[in-house]
Amino acid sequence: MKKRLGFIGPMVVGLLLLANIHAYTAHAHNWGSYHWDKGGSAIYVYQYNYAAYANEAELARRQAWNTIGILYNYAVNYHTDVSVYDGNFGNTGWGGLASLESLDWDWGCWCYDHISHGHARVNMYYGYGAWSRQFIFCQEVFHTYGIDHDNSGGCMDYAGTFNGLVSHNNTDFYNKYRNH
Repeated sequence: MKKRLGFIGPMVVGLLLLANIHAYTAHAHNWGSYHWDKGGSAIYVYQYNYAAYANEAELARRQAWNTIGILYNYAVNYHTDVSVYDGNFGNTGWGGLASLESLDWDWGCWCYDHISHGHARVNMYYGYGAWSRQFIFCQEVFHTYGIDHDNSGGCMDYAGTFNGLVSHNNTDFYNKYRNH
């Protein structure tokens, strides 16, 4: 009996390590544990665009909406889930900034990690052109969905060569929300 128990311990440790590696991989580009209290086959997020460069913000929204099959990101004309801004915020060191303005209680973790309102900002102090503004709007709005940076080549990549989302971002979003 003692020999069999000696074998079970290392086996349990090995299984836990494998589970941990899988969990880390599936959530590799999460922005902490923050997420909307939404999930399933359709995720609805409403976005109000306050930006002076509204066209680039709208192009970023439409591209995300068309890329992610379960995301329905609607433009509205009232303060709602995500507010998008641009402006001259000065020599701050940041070109774009996402902030979670309010969080709700999540009974699943006994913590405040359900996003209820977020802001996405582009700092025009640095004089960005249209392509870069769309890139930054895309990145900052996607942060308000709880997604972090990656190296996929799209807007979530600091050095991305495409100013929209790529298939990797779709996968990150889908993995985050499909079972929530």
